[in-house]
Amino acid sequence: MSARPEIPLLVRNMPAAEYHATDSVSNSKLSDLKRSPAHCWALHLDPDRPEREPRPWMLTGPLAHCAVLEPDAMASRYAVVPEDAPKRPTEAQWNAKKPNESSLAAMDWWREFNDAISGREIVTAAQYTIVQGQLEAVKRVPALVDLLSQGEAETSAFWRDGATGLHCRARPDWLHPCGSNRVAVLDIKTISDLSPETVARAIAKLGYHRQQAHYRNGLIACGLVVEEFVFGFVSGTYPYLAAAFVLDDETAEQGEDEVAELVDLYAHCKRTGEWPAFGGGYQLVGLPAWAKRNSEVEVSFV
Repeated sequence: MSARPEIPLLVRNMPAAEYHATDSVSNSKLSDLKRSPAHCWALHLDPDRPEREPRPWMLTGPLAHCAVLEPDAMASRYAVVPEDAPKRPTEAQWNAKKPNESSLAAMDWWREFNDAISGREIVTAAQYTIVQGQLEAVKRVPALVDLLSQGEAETSAFWRDGATGLHCRARPDWLHPCGSNRVAVLDIKTISDLSPETVARAIAKLGYHRQQAHYRNGLIACGLVVEEFVFGFVSGTYPYLAAAFVLDDETAEQGEDEVAELVDLYAHCKRTGEWPAFGGGYQLVGLPAWAKRNSEVEVSFV
């Protein structure tokens, strides 16, 4: 962990790795704490935790973010593999004592390609096609175009929670200026299929209502007035669609309540040094609501 910056503070152009290395409470920590304190400890705080391998689907989000929020940075961050490129050699092919002629040709091609891209992240032609479709979808939504017409990407906010004294951090995707010290926040989300129903499920499952509350807390602590908080959802499958969503008041208030409770729980766990999973005794469990039999339904056997 790196040293905490002086707070409250807004930092522009902070490298992502430096931001994530700061010792402070983030939305992702609170999301894992929601699963259990043990999850939070294991995934964020355990000094012996293993490195998490990125899954294939994890690239789509950062790639889409870059295309939508920082299109000028695409060429410097990503390298697209040509469609006619040979298949990437396997580890066994690289280590073979006597590789065949086609393997040698493929290895030569990939050596030259890796040297030419200078450490940029590799994306396939198919992934690049998807992200271009997502970008065009965003451009068809006037509300999103207006927000993206002015602003800054990924400003880092650092502050101290008033109730617990914990150091916290947040990194909004986009801050759109609305006047002196007033902003609208835009957060880009990728989703497999876009509809109001799938968005509602994603908000509930992934805790986006808590993310809004946590980010608002940070921006307000740093002296900004948040005029509105907008989620720009973009589908990752054809037809590529985008839409701007805002949370209703009830959902936003629940997010605020949950964040306050989780920050308090984090402070308790940190103070006691105890990060339990689900308790040491028996845990009561029952059927989920969708699987329960309606009391009015009778089952008869003939």
